[in-house]
Amino acid sequence: MEVDLAVVADAANVSQEGKLNILGVFDTIWAREFPFRHAAMVFVLRVRADFTDQGSHQLEIRLMDADGAQLFKAEGPLKVPGGPPGRPIKPHVIMGLSGISFPKPGDYSFEVMIDEHHLKSVPLWVMEAPSPRSDLA
Repeated sequence: MEVDLAVVADAANVSQEGKLNILGVFDTIWAREFPFRHAAMVFVLRVRADFTDQGSHQLEIRLMDADGAQLFKAEGPLKVPGGPPGRPIKPHVIMGLSGISFPKPGDYSFEVMIDEHHLKSVPLWVMEAPSPRSDLA
């Protein structure tokens, strides 16, 4: 099993036809003051599995800072449905996150673990926004 897609975005959903729709993918947040509370975002994950992976797996997603401190952790089952041999199975997770607080500017990352194996790091940079210029007349 491997990560096929992992992004941070403004919104995501799945259509009636099963299409994964993602809106506003980003990897940088600009904030004027810290700590900064981000109103809402989604973490979207799609894995690529095959018929030997079918069943339930333990998914864990952590948001970490550059010093290794954990800001957020979510865990639960990732269910891989059955499928025909030779065809990939691509289950996905859309995790809504609201009110995540970033204590300071810096490098952050979402760490994706499945069955206690680290599969992916998704970087997220939180930057201090420049002050608006007051010398413009």
